[in-house]
Amino acid sequence: MDFMKTMTIRDVPDELHAALKERARRNRRSLNQQVIEDLSRSQAAETDEERRVRVEREIRQAAALRDRVRVFLSAAEIDAAKREGRA
Repeated sequence: MDFMKTMTIRDVPDELHAALKERARRNRRSLNQQVIEDLSRSQAAETDEERRVRVEREIRQAAALRDRVRVFLSAAEIDAAKREGRA
């Protein structure tokens, strides 16, 4: 049987507690549910370094794809394709 962990947070500033409580009210959550949601989101957020690495990887992938395709369209051909897709 899996049990969830319990955590106690001490010395929460009044302003932070009030802000969390208000956010929980707006989101129709308990204070506990709101704190778990906020912690989950902060854990899942990309760091600047992770974002930099991801963007560099995507740029390399785009360059590799561009090198494989070797088809160049003129501005007129791109505009015509756009219009055709809207028809």
